[in-house]
Amino acid sequence: MVAPRIIWRYILRETLIYTALGLAAIGMLLVVGNILRLIEDMVGAGVGLAALGKLVLVILPSYFSYAIPTALVFGILLTFGRMSMEGEIIAMRASGISVRRLLPPVLALGCAGAAACGWLLAEAEPRSHANLRQLVRDIGKSVRWVEPGEFRGFSDRTLLYVHGQGDESCPLEGVMIGDFSDPRRPLYITGRCGSIQADASDTGTLAFDLVDGAIQFDESDGERFRHVRFERMTMAIDVSARIAMRTRASDYTTLELAAQLRNLERGSATEISGNDPERDIWIALHRRVAFPLASLVLAIVAVPLGIQPLRAGRSAGALTAIGVVGAYWLLTSVGELAAEEAYVSPAVGMWLPNVIVLLLGLALVRRSMRVDA
Repeated sequence: MVAPRIIWRYILRETLIYTALGLAAIGMLLVVGNILRLIEDMVGAGVGLAALGKLVLVILPSYFSYAIPTALVFGILLTFGRMSMEGEIIAMRASGISVRRLLPPVLALGCAGAAACGWLLAEAEPRSHANLRQLVRDIGKSVRWVEPGEFRGFSDRTLLYVHGQGDESCPLEGVMIGDFSDPRRPLYITGRCGSIQADASDTGTLAFDLVDGAIQFDESDGERFRHVRFERMTMAIDVSARIAMRTRASDYTTLELAAQLRNLERGSATEISGNDPERDIWIALHRRVAFPLASLVLAIVAVPLGIQPLRAGRSAGALTAIGVVGAYWLLTSVGELAAEEAYVSPAVGMWLPNVIVLLLGLALVRRSMRVDA
């Protein structure tokens, strides 16, 4: 009988090669997809391709927390699928080597993938967000926040339009700002001249100094229209969404989230926005433990799928695995959404997908072991 360690090294080497190839392919797809999504906005705002390339490199670590589990599954499938197609699995079974004895290298890779994803989610991804904020602030100094003749929406509550550029006495001609923060009472502010007063990259707001204008809005009863003239006023627009301010739980490292929890327990304010910051923090903490384990639970599922009998066809295991991986991401998204909406607890929402997929994997391994018997 061949020594298990020789087989383990063989499986480990093959799986690592295929996983590396899959990781490169998946990472490239994710990067290209996000470049296509960002390039129109960034180039339209006056940012060069070099700055866009730096932006992609900064956010790249956050992609790999999703790419690693998927690449590992396909690496395992390709390895065991090839071994099955070439009869190596049948030979091992004939030599008394069961599926259970083939699991240690796969479990080791799953644990390594889980550790890598855990570090990415706990430390690398929040630091990537911090570097992203700094980079976007630097980029923001060269962004054309105002484009004459075009409407610019900075959120679903603010709209800006500038008719044209003038001289030093009137840098912006024909400024119109729509404020829809109160749907029952939208405001329209117009000014003959305007100028940008503050640096948005440092303050998170874009302040306009308007001259010779008017404020127009409906009265509370909706039956009267009010028009108020002014000679000079300052109007601030929140552009924090455009410069990536730190407001989400995912923007903080694990230690910082623990500190935010302690602040909430003491009744102090938190920097995390949302209706329930404490729930958001717990969701993020559970996610950083549960989500990395996808590498392990999906690896367990991939082994029995990869060693399907020859009559099942070469693509059967891969197609089934695509469905399993897609179902896992869907379950994770649904669980996170349910936790955010308080339908379930953060622990249930984040851990239930792992439990479901793990039970599926153990059932498939058990069925493969019955085949061996």
